[in-house]
Amino acid sequence: MNRIAVAREMGSPLHHQIYLVLADGISTGRYAEGEPLPTEEQLTRMFSVSRITVRRAMASLQDAGLIERGAGRRTIVRPQIGRPMHLAMNSVIENIVAYGTETDARVIEFGYVEARGVVREQLWQATEKPVQRAVRVRSHEGVPIMHLTSYVPEALGRTFTAADLGRVSLFQLLARADAHLARGEQVVSATLADPTVASRLGVKVGAALIDMRRLVFDQKGRAVEYLEMLAIPDRMTMRMELGSGQLASSTTQRKPSRNNRK
Repeated sequence: MNRIAVAREMGSPLHHQIYLVLADGISTGRYAEGEPLPTEEQLTRMFSVSRITVRRAMASLQDAGLIERGAGRRTIVRPQIGRPMHLAMNSVIENIVAYGTETDARVIEFGYVEARGVVREQLWQATEKPVQRAVRVRSHEGVPIMHLTSYVPEALGRTFTAADLGRVSLFQLLARADAHLARGEQVVSATLADPTVASRLGVKVGAALIDMRRLVFDQKGRAVEYLEMLAIPDRMTMRMELGSGQLASSTTQRKPSRNNRK
């Protein structure tokens, strides 16, 4: 079990930092509905904190309605409410291309893992084979803009390297592998920065972030990408165009500022 660094110097109480990490794990599907969370003993080792600190974090999760706890049994994840929006891909693709030309990507993590949660349930071949997991930070003129975690099927992921992903957008790499994005489902909400994301984006622990989850299908109807995007609100805005009774497009645009213009 990997250790996760939390520290008082990060600007938020330790129990709140642990709460943010676990809440993010639930929202992203790393801990699936009905699945038990690590035990208190495991969490104390994972975060290198006291059991009292862990219990305060678990109490916050319970107060938020994210978990169920009971005497003599494991703590499990409660069903999460949230329906995806269906969207057309034309404007989204234009915006993805803009990301690649207007921002620089830094690949932080790259490898193959066993799929869990929504990734295992939805992504093509994820129940049978590992999936590629990549973490990137995109910046504009040296200023971090967004934190991206992408999952793609192994069959497609093996067609490019971490170096390729640092130079070329994932949209283009998938197209090169004959997986052309055709439609998607998207959920947009808000979250708070956990210690890891806060350090990568240069914000305080607990800072508000735009939280977008997107599942994308190719021209063959295969779910070929699951994306988790966390963006800094004062550097990004979300614009959605509605038409014909459904979401027609979804785009993300940077807000202009005196110190950080396009």
